[in-house]
Amino acid sequence: MPRPAVYLCAGTIVIGLAAVDADNNILLLMFGICLGAIVLSCLTAWRTLRRISVVRVSPEMAITGQPLELRYTITNHRAWAGARCLRIVELVEKGFLSHRPEVFLPRLAAQQSASLTVSGVALKRGRIALSAIQVSSGFPFQIVSKSITHYVDDEIVVYPGLGRLHGQIATGREVRDLVGVGTTTARSRGDDEFFGIREYREGDNPRRIHWRRSAASGQLMIREMAGTRDPQLWCVLDTQIDPRRKADSDRLELIISAAATVICDGLEKGLRVGLVCNGDPLLVLPPGGGRHRRTRLLRELALRGPNRTDALLDQLERIAWPARWRGVGIFFSASPFEAEGTLARFLNRNIGPTRAYVPHTTAFDSFFEPPLILRPDDTGRLTK
Repeated sequence: MPRPAVYLCAGTIVIGLAAVDADNNILLLMFGICLGAIVLSCLTAWRTLRRISVVRVSPEMAITGQPLELRYTITNHRAWAGARCLRIVELVEKGFLSHRPEVFLPRLAAQQSASLTVSGVALKRGRIALSAIQVSSGFPFQIVSKSITHYVDDEIVVYPGLGRLHGQIATGREVRDLVGVGTTTARSRGDDEFFGIREYREGDNPRRIHWRRSAASGQLMIREMAGTRDPQLWCVLDTQIDPRRKADSDRLELIISAAATVICDGLEKGLRVGLVCNGDPLLVLPPGGGRHRRTRLLRELALRGPNRTDALLDQLERIAWPARWRGVGIFFSASPFEAEGTLARFLNRNIGPTRAYVPHTTAFDSFFEPPLILRPDDTGRLTK
């Protein structure tokens, strides 16, 4: 109950007791007026919220530290009476948004709808669960406020913030030069380079018949050509940290933001991008491209949490790494990384030439510039 309502109820009780004790008509009149105001506020607020519906429109995704918008459509289904002083509040868990979404509608006529938009800032990546909307009204005296909760399930996936890369990701030609063996894939009608010899099949180009091998084997043999495969980039993350330490959590957010930036930059340059993250479960997405690849990879990064027990090397050794997966690797770790250690040798042997980056080191700071994150200060204003 609001503080003014408490004061009014307490005052009404005091006036009523004094009126009965003194048998004073003026006090009895004041007691009746106060009591009538309380009853009228309760009934009017309750009737105002009857047959009021709310529909929320929320974005499917947002970016950490960047504004997002929620839109509410409020409809008054009553045939003749309007609704006044409506306050719509999103009941969202604290810590995910810069402030609790809240809008105020002074008046809504009968059989009418109104759309209101409220902005907020996503403070951290992950899922923002939207489950309930509270509609309240204190009309007419704002003494007693009545509220009704509408349960509408929805969620927003907050992607990691994207920073800026100062270093260059290898271009297609550099990838081929670095990887060397294993960068071609067989194509029956490719024209790039020689791949091998196989038996002649109906429909093959007669100009590619290998006559010497055909004469030796007694059947027609044909030269099979290979087309060069698109360059491939692996982004590898070691998410093993102690989540109780804020410094470790901050470094994890840095490497996830850096990985998201590398993925977007690589896909824009036409690379096929793969992603590896340790944890429960281990995530291994082979290199791929296309329109939906960026969304898939960023979503995986958005929902990936820290782990305390799953070592990256132990999990990678359980997987068979085919030669067609080879490419160039970029490795991010929240903890110091041994460039000549067992993990480094494994990545270079199975993934391809791999560069390692650890937050707050010269190599990391010269390669990646973190994004500017908007956060509320002590006064509630958003600052960078």
